[in-house]
Amino acid sequence: MSAISIWILSIVGVIVLSVVVDLVMPNGSTSKFIKNIFAFVIVIVIISPIVSFLSNKNLVLDDFFKEKSIVVQDEFIASINRQLLDKTEEDIQKTLKANGINNVQVGFSADIFQNELKIEQVSVDLSQIVIDEKFPHINIKTSIKDIIFRFVSIEESKIVFYE
Repeated sequence: MSAISIWILSIVGVIVLSVVVDLVMPNGSTSKFIKNIFAFVIVIVIISPIVSFLSNKNLVLDDFFKEKSIVVQDEFIASINRQLLDKTEEDIQKTLKANGINNVQVGFSADIFQNELKIEQVSVDLSQIVIDEKFPHINIKTSIKDIIFRFVSIEESKIVFYE
């Protein structure tokens, strides 16, 4: 039986005993005195695990207040950064479509295992590009660069176009 079960059973036992004694005792000043004693015993039984916990020789209260180091798993960082890159790619492609530029593949080269995501290169595949009829006279590469700059802070030389 665990320590918690024993503690709960002792509380219940004292309460049941106090109820039985209260039923048997006649009303009067002795009854009030006995009720106060049982109330005191119930309080003692309830706080006894706390006292034994605090009197433990191995327990050092400073351990509760020491700063613990936080360890972040690499897989978690990679997962978050991968989601961020996927969302950014999706947003760029939606914006490109809204500006009449379709079938453009945008990809990022980045170290997703770093705490701070830094994009090293943006690859833009223009091999299957389709320009909407509403936007016939646009400079494709400049328009795509401008849209990428809205979402990513990167040098212009790190945007590579493949045709």
